[in-house]
Amino acid sequence: MVVRASGHEPIHDCEAEPVSEERIHIDLVRSGGFAGVSRRASADTDTLPPAEAARLAELVHAVDFDALANLATGPPRRPDRFQYDLDVREGGRRHQLTLGERDAPPELRALIDHVLETYA
Repeated sequence: MVVRASGHEPIHDCEAEPVSEERIHIDLVRSGGFAGVSRRASADTDTLPPAEAARLAELVHAVDFDALANLATGPPRRPDRFQYDLDVREGGRRHQLTLGERDAPPELRALIDHVLETYA
């Protein structure tokens, strides 16, 4: 993107490399809480504007899914707490997690919040 001031020469060039060229598809279900209502959200980078696809890819790449695999063994539901069922597919890789809200590290929390706020 090149920003121009009143038709003059470019004053700022913020052309960025794409964060990911592989398609990312996310399905998320948040269940539990006080009311016990489930909330679903899905996102697919192939259907998003480039800037939003790049933001989603950035959030996905910030999460260490391999490290989370040890936490995400499907903990029993805790009363009045949220549980997250997350399915992330990128290229030929797939990560499926089920974990409680207290088990989500900050980088995963950022991804979950973004997906729920933007795509639910």
